[in-house]
Amino acid sequence: MTSQAVAALDNKASTMWSVKMQVNAQDQYVAAGIGLGIENGPAGLQSQFLVSADRFAVVNGINGVLSSPFAVQGGQVFMNDAFIQDGTITNAKIGSYISSTNYVAGQMGWILNKSGTFEINGTVAGQGRLLINNQRLRIYHANGNLAIDLGVNV
Repeated sequence: MTSQAVAALDNKASTMWSVKMQVNAQDQYVAAGIGLGIENGPAGLQSQFLVSADRFAVVNGINGVLSSPFAVQGGQVFMNDAFIQDGTITNAKIGSYISSTNYVAGQMGWILNKSGTFEINGTVAGQGRLLINNQRLRIYHANGNLAIDLGVNV
């Protein structure tokens, strides 16, 4: 364990605390550690919390059952569930589909399938809908009757 606090003559201060474990067995070196620090750099005071580990997870033992909301391993983050208030995704790979939380086929909400079909319905059932795929565009009246059918070989 290491602890350090420094106050320099130029009025810059820093503090650091860390714990490190390491093993060297059969010519394999493995280390793990955590560190907390505050330093006064060119941009002002900055705090940091660092973890050095092959695998990092936050665990919860509520009701005697261990669970983890996320883990970091091999340069990847694994999450069981996520709520993102506001986010930007530059690129994403979606396995099967993405849909609104209120999606009901042919009635309300929206869905984009990996097949290339995009279905857009009203916010409540019976408001009409739009269906798009790579060969067709269909618009339906609120009563469910087809209003417009555009596409190849229609």
